[in-house]
Amino acid sequence: MQPDQPIKSDIFRIYIEGDGKAWMRSGRPSPDPTPVNRLVHQLMLQDPKPEIAYLARPCQFSMEKGCTPHTWTFGRYSNSVANSMNDAISSLKHQYKFKTLELVGYSGGATIALLIAARRDDVISVRTIAGNLDPAFTNHFHRVSPMPDALNPIRHINELKQVPQIHFYGKKDSVITGDVSRHYVSRFPEPHCIKTMAIEGANHHDGWTTEWAELLEKEIPCHTKKAHIK
Repeated sequence: MQPDQPIKSDIFRIYIEGDGKAWMRSGRPSPDPTPVNRLVHQLMLQDPKPEIAYLARPCQFSMEKGCTPHTWTFGRYSNSVANSMNDAISSLKHQYKFKTLELVGYSGGATIALLIAARRDDVISVRTIAGNLDPAFTNHFHRVSPMPDALNPIRHINELKQVPQIHFYGKKDSVITGDVSRHYVSRFPEPHCIKTMAIEGANHHDGWTTEWAELLEKEIPCHTKKAHIK
């Protein structure tokens, strides 16, 4: 959003970046978590809606005071990170006087999007791309170390069950497989407001930008463009 850009809608769509370059290799954190593949920004550029914004994760693009490798590795889904992201969204919403929010999260940004949606009553939809919807399940699947500080969206089923959601995953994605989405949905006794969709030819990083404008038009169940009541 630009300060002088005219507002045509009171619905604010926010794109949330993924984990970026969290690790150099197994056991060795990256010195800088800024994403190499700017997929989220590319997706946002395909979005015709003018009321949009891009939100990076803590310590990406700018290494602020307090940034440590723990922030973007084992602590990347922690309560402090979720609070920081939620505060940034509140600030943007207040600055531009929007009423409701649509969140779009990629990979680990999907985790953050769902955690934020669980905390608020003004999120009217969540879209995810190759979303890590259950970090504990994903880590177990890949046989990597657990993350004791990580919050998990599936622990907020009551808060999320009425949030309209659509989760896209790539059929060729070996990082976040379709099992992650299916497992997440299976945890909801009545997932009426949740939809998943496999995208042919997409993997974790590629095959999304050319499809995104069309995917934005896909119907989201329960999506009424009004703030839901939790």
